[in-house]
Amino acid sequence: MTVQEMLDQHFGIVYDVVAMNVEGMTHEQSLARPSEGGNCANWILGHLTDVHNGLMQVLGEDPVWESDQLARAGFDPIEDPESAIDWNTLRDRFLGSRERCLAAVRALTDDALADELPSPFGGTTSRAGLLTILAFHQSYHAG
Repeated sequence: MTVQEMLDQHFGIVYDVVAMNVEGMTHEQSLARPSEGGNCANWILGHLTDVHNGLMQVLGEDPVWESDQLARAGFDPIEDPESAIDWNTLRDRFLGSRERCLAAVRALTDDALADELPSPFGGTTSRAGLLTILAFHQSYHAG
């Protein structure tokens, strides 16, 4: 299996898990907090979308959704309807980016994967290394 195939499979699973988890969920349901300290689906998908915007940049693609609303999915939880992100747009934009994202992953050359980029932890890492970090992050929150 190539790195491109592994990343395609990994990000494909992220999209599948998100699709399963949000299927039929209403805006009101997206605001329910699962337990003390847990984040609501509205925050989780907002955070995933915000990070996916960065992923798309690494892939040379346009963002999933550029919206000031995504700032609400920073470190503080979304706790009320006034601070919520528009659920239908958020869900549709994230899931609608699947084919564009996966096509960009499959199109990466070995040279592009070897390019050095800034690491979120300081220093630099290869594009493949950064994509692996992003794949782990997205899987963590999608699940």
